[in-house]
Amino acid sequence: MAICKKEFADRMAENGGMTKKAAFNAVGAFIETLKDYLSEDEKVMFTGFGRFEIRPVREKKGRNLHSGEPCIIPEHEYVGFRASDLLYDSIRGGGDDTYGEEG
Repeated sequence: MAICKKEFADRMAENGGMTKKAAFNAVGAFIETLKDYLSEDEKVMFTGFGRFEIRPVREKKGRNLHSGEPCIIPEHEYVGFRASDLLYDSIRGGGDDTYGEEG
């Protein structure tokens, strides 16, 4: 099951001790800021979480799924995400969940 923005913000409000409205606005601001940086071709790194970046895809041969005819898929870009080892460990049940926080 996929989690929508509202459900994510609701959980964030519970975990962060803030109102649901404030959390929803924070999630929206995060997404817009991430889009701004990626549109400027910047990598966005969160220590202990992962890295978002624009990755190129070379032109390649493909096939039209409806007609079966061969075609060329043009060169394009996509947003890639590489999770950190700390994130992988926390998902697997090992490590802690500090994500680079000091304290």
